[in-house]
Amino acid sequence: PSHPIGIIRSKIQEYFASLSTDNNNTTYKIFDAEDPIVTAQQCFDDLLIPPDHPGRAPSDTYYVTDTSLLRTHTSAHQSQHLRSGVDAFLCCGDVYRRDEIDATHYPAFHQMEGVKLMSAESMIGADGLNDEQWLQSPECQLIEADLKATLEGLMDHLFGPTEKRWNDDFFPFTQPSYELEIYHNDEWM
Repeated sequence: PSHPIGIIRSKIQEYFASLSTDNNNTTYKIFDAEDPIVTAQQCFDDLLIPPDHPGRAPSDTYYVTDTSLLRTHTSAHQSQHLRSGVDAFLCCGDVYRRDEIDATHYPAFHQMEGVKLMSAESMIGADGLNDEQWLQSPECQLIEADLKATLEGLMDHLFGPTEKRWNDDFFPFTQPSYELEIYHNDEWM
């Protein structure tokens, strides 16, 4: 718990635990120390990662057998938790990728991600929308507002009240996509 990674992990988990007591009615379950060996189904297929995606290649991923591997992201556990009925959770753990070691890459690193499902009732108007309609919908705006409020609260919890800015970005697995920066020690990060 006194290692820097343990300290930050504890602070993040503390923040998400506090959300369930803030009239939010969302309780985040914490999944930590899950088995890092997962199936290709969990790591790729369940997340709709296409068969020809470079991340599936043995040059990028540590395969244990033809169908099992060291997880390349904690998202590999999402489908099992969602199928079990958990609708808000954090996944924490080491992930593994065949990266060359340099100043910004290492073959093992720590990852934490959060998942929250909105109620079916709040998303009813989103059925059948195309991408453009989705981006303009009240349902998309509801999710955006919830995500931004949650992450801004996390930054304040970690760093104290601080200036923040959101940047539109592109990630192929989310739409819309954003990055959050905070102003800390006289610089944006």
